Formats: sequence, structure tokens, C-alpha cells
Amino acid sequence: MKMRGSGFVVLGVWWPVALLTAAGVVATGLGQIRLGGQVMCGALVVAAVVRLLAQPARRAGGLVVRSRTLDVIVLLALAVGVLIASATVNLDPSNERPPARSITG
Repeated sequence: MKMRGSGFVVLGVWWPVALLTAAGVVATGLGQIRLGGQVMCGALVVAAVVRLLAQPARRAGGLVVRSRTLDVIVLLALAVGVLIASATVNLDPSNERPPARSITG
């Protein structure tokens, strides 16, 4: 889809990343926090792959920020961060830590 004068040419092939991210946000909004995090992690991995493989680089469109190597490293680091954050969230409020003891003497 090449439309002159539109944003489609500039944005490139980043739309699968946008669709996966939207699906992750919807899943998180519906209460599936871990699933939403996993889907968003997948979106970031797809973004890293698109950025790595898109030839010429302008086909990656909105995913091009810095050098190819740095973009891929940052996207993969964000993917790991999102996955860890969504996996370690405490979903059971009854499983809280006991209150800290006072050290007053």
C-alpha cells in the first residue's frame, strides 16, 4: 500500500508491532496481566527482528531511531524487562508480606 502524501510510506512495516502491542494492552485491560505482558514482549521481539532484517533500513519506518545494532539491543532489553515485570507481578493480594516490626525500645 503506497499512497503518496500519506504516512503509510514513512511508517514502513511496523504495523505488526502495533497490532501485537494493542492486543497485549487489551489482554492486560481484561485482567490477563501475564498474558498481556507476554504478548507485548512478543511485539518487542518482532520489532527487533523487523529492525534487524528490514532492507533497506527505511522499510522499518518508525522503528528506525538510532543505529541498527543499538535499536535491536534496546528492543530486546525492553522485551526482557516487560517479560520479567509481567511475570513477577503479585496478583494475589492475600499473599502480602507481613508488616515490618518496629525497632522502638
